[in-house]
Amino acid sequence: MVANAEARGNRAGGQKPEGYDFRLFVANNEPNSAIARASLEKICSDYLAGNCSVEVIDVLKDFEPALKENILVTPALIVQRGGRRNVIFGNLTDIDKVLTVLHIGSER
Repeated sequence: MVANAEARGNRAGGQKPEGYDFRLFVANNEPNSAIARASLEKICSDYLAGNCSVEVIDVLKDFEPALKENILVTPALIVQRGGRRNVIFGNLTDIDKVLTVLHIGSER
C-alpha cells in the first residue's frame, strides 16, 4: 500500500522554486519509522514551506517498490530534485545532516 501526500508552496514574487520529491520507506509503525515520518513532516513544514511531495511506502504491506529502489533497510528516504537522487537512512532526527543533503543548510 502506498500513501501519497502532496503540497506545493509559492514564494513571494510568484516564482516557485524547484520542489523536492520524497519517497519514505517505513516498516509499519515501528518506532524508528514513526520518528522518521514525524521528522520528515517537520522538515517539510519548517524548512521547505510545503514545496515538496511525499510518498510514504510501508514495506510490510508492499515491498516491491523497495526492491526496485534497492532499499533493504528502513526507514530510508529517497530525495529527488533536479535530476539528482540521494538516499538517507535512519530516522531523520539529525535535522542539520538532512538539511545538508537537501542543500539548504546555508539557506536557514
